[in-house]
Amino acid sequence: MPPKKKPEVSEIEIEDKVIEIKKGALHKQLGIPEEKNIPMTLLNKLKKMELGEEFEQNGKKMKMTRGLKRRVVLAITLKKMKK
Repeated sequence: MPPKKKPEVSEIEIEDKVIEIKKGALHKQLGIPEEKNIPMTLLNKLKKMELGEEFEQNGKKMKMTRGLKRRVVLAITLKKMKK
């Protein structure tokens, strides 16, 4: 079994705070290729979900976790900043 490669970590600065993020983690978790953008409608739908709630994405049942919720909120924040 080949060793797992570590995800690429990026640093971004928001309001004088430096945040480290794992590049592509949300794409990988949702099963969406990195070449495609994650639709804002999907992000908003996921943001409204409660922790532990189940949903289906790409024919796969998933559960809303704390980590997924944080990544979704960060993605929404970063998408709004680009405008």
